[in-house]
Amino acid sequence: MSLVLVAGGAGFLGAAVVRQLLGAGEGVVVLDTFDDAGDGRALKEERLASFGRHPRVSVVRGDGTDGELLETVFAEHRPASVVNAMRLPLDAAGLGPLVEASRQAGVGLLVHLSDAALYGPRDEANLRAREDEPLEPGEDRDLAAKASEEEALLASGLPFVILRVFAAAGPGAGPARFPLDVLEALLAGEEAFLADDAPRDFIHPQDVVRGVLSALHKRPIGEIVNLGFGLAVRPSEVVRALAARASKECRFTVTGTSARAPRIADLEKAWQKLAFSPQLGLGEIVWDTVRARLFPAEAALAFRPAEIPAPAQADPPKPVSRRELFGMFRRPFDPTRRPGS
Repeated sequence: MSLVLVAGGAGFLGAAVVRQLLGAGEGVVVLDTFDDAGDGRALKEERLASFGRHPRVSVVRGDGTDGELLETVFAEHRPASVVNAMRLPLDAAGLGPLVEASRQAGVGLLVHLSDAALYGPRDEANLRAREDEPLEPGEDRDLAAKASEEEALLASGLPFVILRVFAAAGPGAGPARFPLDVLEALLAGEEAFLADDAPRDFIHPQDVVRGVLSALHKRPIGEIVNLGFGLAVRPSEVVRALAARASKECRFTVTGTSARAPRIADLEKAWQKLAFSPQLGLGEIVWDTVRARLFPAEAALAFRPAEIPAPAQADPPKPVSRRELFGMFRRPFDPTRRPGS
């Protein structure tokens, strides 16, 4: 058993990573401020309640940008690896204190969850984003801060892997986050509102977790890797699928356009470095979101443990083709059929 520090471990993706690490037999230190940022304090506490009493979990309530606190945490727990899923506030110390504390403690690997929104907009012929592209945060202060986080890692000398996550959507998100915000409107018989309908590369949180676990296992030191599904889907398609699955009337309005057209993940490097190809498409995103909201007990029983990467094999499995991905992601929705049936 190894010990992994998950910074931001009560957040949407951080909590999902914690659960999977525990399921894999690892020890976990959860570091989180449990403040009102992001999905809010109440939901963070609710996530913690689902795993906080586990015998292999230690919980540290505190600021992941506080250098003195980090020094104490690393000295006490001595994690072998770190996963950073923190939502860092603007005008704070940024990622620097965590990077420095990890370096001083001799951490073997830091896996950093970055944001694929850092890729600049392109025309329709160049939507697929490759990791070797220059970052284009533009005038967005939040994206500029995320670009600085990556720069801090690149300059640190610390063993790291950067995972650029595309539009994570699915169960476990907060009520104000898409697509749960839309589902709540549909269930209430209200009209849903979309800020824009630009196609996005939606990825199930469990696929993100699979990418994180692969990075921890395979350790492609110094690499930047995309995590997405590799297909463009409009938010309006998700809304229609949610309405069909929840057996509700579909009413929505698109209120604007996207200032930065989202990009789609090129996944060639993800396969080469992590043996990663996505497994859960739009059907699973929609059904798992509806089930978690309407049938939470059933959702808990049906929880899918993320696959733990097996040792390298002489003949690794063939990656899924784009045609197969397209079929998986856009297969028709029958409200009476559940994925896998």
